[in-house]
Amino acid sequence: MFSYIFMKILEKWPERYNLGINILTCGHARKVKTEILRTYVKPNIKLLDIGCGTGQFAANAARAGADVVGIDISERMLSAARKRVRDQGLSAKVNLYHAGVIEMDSLFDDNSFDLITATLIISELYTEQRHWMLSEIRRILKPSGTLILADEVKPNKLLQKLAYLLVRSVLAVITYAFTGTGTKPVADISKELSETGFEITREKHSLLGSFMVVSARKKTGSFSRLEQSVQAKYPHQDFSLLKSVWDYVGRWFPNPVEPGLRIIGSPTENSPVLVTSNFHLTVRRLEKALRDSNCYVLAAPTRGINVWCAACGGTMNSNSIITVIKTSGINEKVHHRRLILPQLCAPGIDRKLLRQETGWDSSFGPVYATDVPSFLSNNCKKTLTQTIARFPLSFRLEMLFSMNFLIFGLIGFIAFLINPGWLLYLTVFFWVPGIILYAGFPFFPGKSGWAKAITLAGLEVLCIALLSVFILGQPYWAHWGWMIAASAMTIWLGFDLRGSVGANPSEAEYLVTRLGIKSIGKVFTSRGEKSGVVQKDESKCTNCQMCIGVCPSGVFSLSKNGGVLMNNPSKCFTCNACIKQCPADAFHIACWD
Repeated sequence: MFSYIFMKILEKWPERYNLGINILTCGHARKVKTEILRTYVKPNIKLLDIGCGTGQFAANAARAGADVVGIDISERMLSAARKRVRDQGLSAKVNLYHAGVIEMDSLFDDNSFDLITATLIISELYTEQRHWMLSEIRRILKPSGTLILADEVKPNKLLQKLAYLLVRSVLAVITYAFTGTGTKPVADISKELSETGFEITREKHSLLGSFMVVSARKKTGSFSRLEQSVQAKYPHQDFSLLKSVWDYVGRWFPNPVEPGLRIIGSPTENSPVLVTSNFHLTVRRLEKALRDSNCYVLAAPTRGINVWCAACGGTMNSNSIITVIKTSGINEKVHHRRLILPQLCAPGIDRKLLRQETGWDSSFGPVYATDVPSFLSNNCKKTLTQTIARFPLSFRLEMLFSMNFLIFGLIGFIAFLINPGWLLYLTVFFWVPGIILYAGFPFFPGKSGWAKAITLAGLEVLCIALLSVFILGQPYWAHWGWMIAASAMTIWLGFDLRGSVGANPSEAEYLVTRLGIKSIGKVFTSRGEKSGVVQKDESKCTNCQMCIGVCPSGVFSLSKNGGVLMNNPSKCFTCNACIKQCPADAFHIACWD
C-alpha cells in the first residue's frame, strides 16, 4: 500500500531493504515475487528485472534456471546485488547494469526478453517517463513474452481513498524527513499499458486497493513511443495557485511540476532551448522572465527540488537532463543541438556524458532567471556580474518566511491550545528576532549563524529582565519562562542561518564533521570526502576560463596577461562546480584533516 513511501528510506540500508519492503507491504511484495517465480520463471528464459534492488529476486530466478538481466539506478543497491550474486556463485547467470529506465533504448535489442518484471518502479516515474519505459519494454519484449508490474496505485472507492490519504500523508512527511523525496502513486496503470500497446491478461488489487499487480502481453500492430504521451505546456497551463502559495510557506518540502517541454512565445526550429529543474517556483520565475521571448524550456525531473540544491544533492544530474531530452520530443522541435543549462547546476552535470548520450552540446547561462533575456540578446554571452549569486535583503526575508512559517504555525497552534493569550507574545518573540537575524545577517556581529543567534538571545533575555524591573516593577527573573522560550526560538532561527541566506556550507554538518562524527544513526551521514577547500594545480590549468563562468562566488578572476587567478579563495564554499566542469582537471579538494 505505502511501500514506495518508505522505499527511499530503505534504499539507504540495502541490507535491510527486502525485510523492510515485505513488512511495509504486509508481505505482498514477497508473495508477488514468489508467485512470479512459481508461475512464470522457467529454465533458459531471458528475464529482465527493472529496479532489481539488492538482487534477491534476480538470484532466485537464476537458481530456477533463467538467464537474468537486472538494472537499477541506485549504485548502492547494485553493490549489494553484485555481492549477493557473487557470493551465491551466480555470476554466469546474472548480468547487472547501473542504469535507469531511460537508458534501456541503448542497452537492449528488439525482442530480447521472455519475461520483464518491475516492482515499485512505475510510481517513481512521471507520465512521460512511464510512457517511455512502457514503450521500450514493448520493443524489447518478445511477441510471446510477459510483462508483470507490481506497484502503488490510487484507490478507487471513497472509504479506501480516505484511509489511504490519512495514513499516506503522515508517511510522506516521514519519508521526506529522511530522504528529501516524495511519491507519485499511479492513477490508472491499465490505461497506460493499453495506450502503449499492451493487453492486460491479469489484474489483482490488494491492501485497500492501493497495491496492484498486472500481467500483460504485447498487442499486435505498431505503436509510436511518444505520439500519445508528449504534451508540451504553455505558461498559463503550468500555473497552480496552491503550488504558488506553497512556494513561500513550504520551502522545506519539494514542490514539483510535471517535467517536460514548455513553450514560451512562438519558438521556431532555431529557437534556444533552456533547461531548469521541475521545482514550481523555479519554472514560474523562468517563464515570467522569458514572457517576451520565443524559446523552449525543458523542466528536468529533479523531484521538485530547486536547481542548486538538486545539483549539489544529486537529483539534477546528467541522467535527469538526458531523461527530459529523450522524453520531451525536443529533438523533433529544433534543428540545432545546443542546450543552455542553469549555471547553478554545474556541480552535478557531466557535459561530456550528456553529449555522448544525446548528441547535444551545452553551455551555462546566468545564475538568475531575470538575467536570461539579456543573456540571450547578447548572443548567449554573460557578464561577470551574471555569474555571481547575490543574497539581497528581499531574498533573506523571503527565506526567513519560507523556511520558518510552518515551524511557527506548529508552535503557534500548540501555544494557542494551551493559552490563547500566548500567541501574541510568541509572534513577537519569533518574528522580530527573525527579522533582525535574517535582515541584519551581513552586519550582525559574529561569523557563525549560531553565534549571531546566541548573542541576540542574550540581548532578548536582558531586555525581558529590564522590562520586568523598570516597567513592570517585578523581579528580573519573574518572566523566566519567556526568557527560555524566546532564547530557544532565536537559537532555532540561527540554526544553519549562514547556509540559508548566503553561499556558505552547512554549519551543522561542518560541526559534526569536525567533531569526528561520521553519522548519527541513520539520519545523518557526513560528506567526509567533500569536506575541505578547493585548490588549483597551476601546471594543469589551460586558462579556458570555465571556472570563472561557473563559480557563483567570484573566487576567480583574469590577470592582465589572460591567466586565471584564484584571488578570492575565502569566498569559496566548496560547491565543486569548478572541479566538475574543468576540462583539464586542474582543481581538487584539499581535506581539512
